[in-house]
Amino acid sequence: MDDRMDNYHIRKLWPLDYPTFRRHLLRLDPETRQFRFGTPVNDNFLNAYADTARRVGTVVYGAFIGQEMFASAELRSLHVMGDEMAEAAFAVETAHRHLGLGTALMDRIITAAQNRGIGQVHMICTRENQPMQRLAEKFGAQFRTDHGEVSGDIEPRSATPFSLLDEAIHDTTDFMTAVFDWR
Repeated sequence: MDDRMDNYHIRKLWPLDYPTFRRHLLRLDPETRQFRFGTPVNDNFLNAYADTARRVGTVVYGAFIGQEMFASAELRSLHVMGDEMAEAAFAVETAHRHLGLGTALMDRIITAAQNRGIGQVHMICTRENQPMQRLAEKFGAQFRTDHGEVSGDIEPRSATPFSLLDEAIHDTTDFMTAVFDWR
């Protein structure tokens, strides 16, 4: 892992963080937007999309330097709350790639899925999005290609006392870090 990773705090988003999530999405270059959403998207789409992060059944993590987020990972229930399937999606701003942020964020997503009883984390990306495919394969994803899209699934283990404690400790330190960043 790159030493520059020490500059980042990986943490869950809290309600006061949603404006930085929006700014992060709006800074994505056209290629990253297409990789993240599977199609070209404009600022209006991203502004509306940022509001969906507040939905029940959605957990968002970010890689922060101070108050600003430069990478994000989302875990979204595919249907209703309590669903055993969820989708994971990632976006890392170009200047912040190749530092290990995706791996750190994926680790948090898998733990969150595990602790919520999600039996299958689904990911979809374009065939050209090799970094996303390599990242997911590190965590055991099996991919298949259909009509230019690549989809893969990861099956998290069941929650354990240790995974629950891991998330609880992270949530506590995440919140304290956020409080200091907000000041």
